[in-house]
Amino acid sequence: MFIEKLDRHHWTLDQAKQHIAKLILAQREREAAAPGATQRPEWAKPEDPAKQSLDDARGELFTALRDGDLHATGRLSEQRRERYAAGYSRWEFHSGYHQPISPAHWREGHLGLFDKNLEFLQGDFIDMRVPRFMVLAIWPEPPAEAEQWKPRTVTPYTTPYLELMHGAIMAHGITVEHQGKKEALVAWYMQQKVDDEPLSNNLADAMATLIRLPHAQRGGAKRMIGPDLRETV
Repeated sequence: MFIEKLDRHHWTLDQAKQHIAKLILAQREREAAAPGATQRPEWAKPEDPAKQSLDDARGELFTALRDGDLHATGRLSEQRRERYAAGYSRWEFHSGYHQPISPAHWREGHLGLFDKNLEFLQGDFIDMRVPRFMVLAIWPEPPAEAEQWKPRTVTPYTTPYLELMHGAIMAHGITVEHQGKKEALVAWYMQQKVDDEPLSNNLADAMATLIRLPHAQRGGAKRMIGPDLRETV
């Protein structure tokens, strides 16, 4: 069912940071390019925007881990070996499987070089990773920007007959209030040609009808609404 479709892939912390940094950098570029955006003075701009975004991404990632919004796992060691001759100690025998890292571990411990391990009082986590679906839920990919629609600069479809009908409307000043006389329109059409051929009487009559409103076709007699008195005996 639904659980079978769960994204079980994991990202390392570095992969998660790179993803978040990419989103932060893209967001800042969009804001800077937006109309009316306030331009920051040169001295206030970071020397390396990509590095600044990566630093900010690291802060966001570990805030989510400390607050428990994002879960992580790692390989744990609770065996610390003292190396008295060398003057330092190290954690050994990390587990071969991943265990949950609690928010308390993130708050209590401190990260090692390049964030490769998390050391706390009773142990040390290495090979830390986070579920990819949780990272994408908190820092989702932006929707693909739809290609801006541009109207096609093409000539609208027409025919010589449509153009002739528009010409008749203009020539006779036909409007809603002034429909003109059908006979005058037919006579005008009969004087026109399409492809050097005169119009037939039937076609001229049909075109004169089509450019006038339906109520104009009924003539001057006013239609009465009432019972039909045409009864047969």
